[in-house]
Amino acid sequence: MNTALIGELVKLRYKLLWAKTRSRNGRIALFLAGYLLLVLVIALLASGGFGAAMLAVRSGKAEPVAQGVLAALFLEAVLASNILGFGMSAVFAETELRRYPLTAADRRIARHLTGIVDPFWFLFFALELGLAVGLYVMGAGSFWFGFLAVLLLFAANYLLARVVGLFIDQLMQRKGGAPVLMGLILTLAFLPGAAAPLLQKHPAFVSAVVQRLQYTPPFGAAAAMIHPDATGLYGLVIVVTWILGLAALLVWLEKRPPRRQVAESVKIEWDSPFDRVGALFGPRMGPLVGHWLRFYSRNSRTRTFCLISLPLLAFLTYQLGSQWKVAHSFFMMALGTIPMLTFLGTARISVNQFGYVGGAFRRYFLLPIDPAATLRAASYAAVTIGASMLPVGLLAWILFEPYPFDARMLLMLLCTGVTGLFVLNGLGIWVTLFNPRKGNYTSNFGNDLSLGGNILLIGGMLVAMSLPRLLHKFLPAAVSPESWWMFLPLPALAFAFYLVTLKSAGPVFVTRREKLLAVVEGRD
Repeated sequence: MNTALIGELVKLRYKLLWAKTRSRNGRIALFLAGYLLLVLVIALLASGGFGAAMLAVRSGKAEPVAQGVLAALFLEAVLASNILGFGMSAVFAETELRRYPLTAADRRIARHLTGIVDPFWFLFFALELGLAVGLYVMGAGSFWFGFLAVLLLFAANYLLARVVGLFIDQLMQRKGGAPVLMGLILTLAFLPGAAAPLLQKHPAFVSAVVQRLQYTPPFGAAAAMIHPDATGLYGLVIVVTWILGLAALLVWLEKRPPRRQVAESVKIEWDSPFDRVGALFGPRMGPLVGHWLRFYSRNSRTRTFCLISLPLLAFLTYQLGSQWKVAHSFFMMALGTIPMLTFLGTARISVNQFGYVGGAFRRYFLLPIDPAATLRAASYAAVTIGASMLPVGLLAWILFEPYPFDARMLLMLLCTGVTGLFVLNGLGIWVTLFNPRKGNYTSNFGNDLSLGGNILLIGGMLVAMSLPRLLHKFLPAAVSPESWWMFLPLPALAFAFYLVTLKSAGPVFVTRREKLLAVVEGRD
């Protein structure tokens, strides 16, 4: 193995990471890492804090504590790495590494080594190592067995995240992959809520599940931390077995790229549904709107999020509404989630409209129209797709609302949905202009939004879901069905904001085109 050259590649990876940190991504990584730590600390304090952990250790329950903590960190690392995209991006592609005097095995090691040294993974490594040291200090574990268990669990965690990410990426490239992924996500979303009552009624199931989990990496690592004997050695063997199996599976997936199930048609259609919808915006804007509708609809991630946005937000409405013990709690939570229904599916592109077009961005300035018309057409397409989700959400409310039908509730939901549609897409235009980022159009998973895009999407969702609670606390009448008339001006105000944004953003788009071009071509 060419260790010297691989070491140079790792050093180059950190130089690139530092450059990226100074420009944009590091701020997001630091923000999310701090948020993750905050969530873990809050969860620890909510469950009784360090005192409860020490009491559990002293009462002989150190192993269940270690099992629970390691399992939570293990799953959180897999989900966060694939959803947020940290620690998963291929810094050096296979074609780039072929320029170096490396064998095939060395190239594979270099690709994964430069991925696993991402600071995101070291955050989880530090948390797991802290647990092992804490158990050792309290006299409930072995330092060296614990340290070795953390190292092996760290490797297994990375390999599983890679396998999951590659599986999803290949699944989305196959015909019918989006519905399958939607089914998997819905199953994971609804399974805990459906399983909780069952486990409460049948406690024997809990012990059976825990018995099966003994053969998973977190439980094997927990056994090694607590038992510096044959039991701990058996736990290490479990983790090593998982590492070998995941490594073999990862190599197999990398060597079996997905095959297209059908041949793509090269026939040009001038009267497609996209063109017919685009024609509603007039003869000058129609072709551009049709083009952007195709751009959105052909993106696999946009299709996936449009499919899962309704069930995902419905699940959030049900979960948060059931926990909020007030009258009409489900309705008030729906007031916060339905605005996001109009934005979640298209958010990836609508906050970074030109970040996925690459060098084709130049062509928009060669058309015999005002260049700002391209910006407006892209936004019109996002608004059209988002608006099409609103009737579906309202119909779902009519069918599944837990109250007698009330037209006032339906009208209030419609008003908040339209308000969110225009406000969020209007803000997305400004993010497109002032905080763009070069993205990968074919990427199916991970977070490739800019800092402003993350703030708008995550912050918009938090504000939308928190606002009804705040209004109910300080002004309860504002979210009551009796105050339906107060919601009527909101869509008009949001639409006015959207129109002003379009008019003001046009000249800004023209003056910033060189800056945008440098970003989308990867020169900045």
